[in-house]
Amino acid sequence: MNSTLNQSGPWRDLLALVGLAAACRLLFLLAMPRVLDSADAIHYVETAARLASGDFFGYDPKIPIFYPLLGAFASLVFADMEQACRAVSLVASVLTVIPVYLLARDLHGTAPARIAGLIFALWPWLIDYASRVSTEATAVLLWTGGVWLFARGMRRGGAAVAGAAACFFALSLTRPEGLFVLLATAGALPVLCGWRERRAWRRFAAFAGLAALLVIANTFYVRALTGQTTANYRAGFIVEEFAYQRFVQTAVETFSDVIPVMLGPLLFLFLGVGFFQARDRARDPRLEATVLFFAAAQWGLSLFVLSPAPRYLMAPLIVLSMWSACGMHLAAGQIRAWRARPAWLARLPLVAVILFFLGHAAITVGSEHLGRRPREPREYKEAGLWMAANLTPGLIFTRKPQVGFYAGMPSTGPAPDDSLAEALDRARAAGAAYVVVDERYTAAMVPGLRPLLDPAAEHPGLRRLKTFESYPESRVVVYALAPAPDDR
Repeated sequence: MNSTLNQSGPWRDLLALVGLAAACRLLFLLAMPRVLDSADAIHYVETAARLASGDFFGYDPKIPIFYPLLGAFASLVFADMEQACRAVSLVASVLTVIPVYLLARDLHGTAPARIAGLIFALWPWLIDYASRVSTEATAVLLWTGGVWLFARGMRRGGAAVAGAAACFFALSLTRPEGLFVLLATAGALPVLCGWRERRAWRRFAAFAGLAALLVIANTFYVRALTGQTTANYRAGFIVEEFAYQRFVQTAVETFSDVIPVMLGPLLFLFLGVGFFQARDRARDPRLEATVLFFAAAQWGLSLFVLSPAPRYLMAPLIVLSMWSACGMHLAAGQIRAWRARPAWLARLPLVAVILFFLGHAAITVGSEHLGRRPREPREYKEAGLWMAANLTPGLIFTRKPQVGFYAGMPSTGPAPDDSLAEALDRARAAGAAYVVVDERYTAAMVPGLRPLLDPAAEHPGLRRLKTFESYPESRVVVYALAPAPDDR
């Protein structure tokens, strides 16, 4: 691997890194059986199915269209829509190594870019999301590609100007904060080129004009879809749910906890070296400031989600890892300058990070095959497929929608503070035919339904149909719900 990466020329580097990223992600996908792990994942698959059938006006408009649209195209190759959407994430994640390498190369030089590409290719967290039905991998590809093309286009012109506009516009159709990242380019330009660089401002005018045309066209589409004149339909719901206290708490947690934890001790250590260590190669402070400006904008926008989940910080963390890669390269150079040292010692920083990543990957994969509860709710798929094969279709009353998705049946759910009697009354009022309770989430989120996890207990009005206990602490019990006595 090292001999391949040391070949001259960026295209050889990119070919090796793309191959490595693809191999790691395919191996992980083969080793880790995946299922839909969130309600959003179901919405993406359902939206992709609607788009594939030619229905462009019948899906939930709160779902950004670009990722499901790619899934619809991928369904031309993959018959199963879930697998089609998963393939989009995998391909997007593999391709992201290209702008990561190119951006790191412009920032720090070829050798740090190779290390940054290796970090991205081997980072277990990023490998994990490459096989999920989610927008994160696609959004990171568009974000890193947009930042690299924007910097290059504003300085050199050419096709990069249109490419940057296309990437940022596509990002606005992938994640709700994408439109605001596009708007942030107006602040990034003076950081990159200053106020007096007229050619840069002319290029920015072309970039902004193309982006504006795309946004306006999308606004007309959203108006036809929703009846509202807006370029970002989902952002309004995020603003409505805004809470200042949670915003501050999210900011503190992401800055003081999530970022250090996700980078880990080694990348965090070399991050400081990359920022502050003197180097022989002349730095490009304007480019560095611009990339950090975009990373800070993405971090700030992610706070409005009011969740410190690391997935919202993928792009900023990848950017910071580029400085970590530079720090590792500088540390290796310092080691090579020592006298009477073993030749292999200069490779120690890179080897340490690779071993750290491989150890985490081994733990993640190993835990899935050593009898522990799987990280993803495979029990939902098992129960749903059994219901599809053995039961008459009907409304399912359950806390999580994945069971209903795999069963091919609609579902509704309880309120968090429902007692058992209140929940069953709610289920009957909704016309539910089945009640499904699970140990992973329901027991904690709706404590009133916890007694239903005991398959030996008798519950009036409920008839136990099946108990699934394939995984520790992941029991699922399926009941048939009898109507209320007055309804018989």
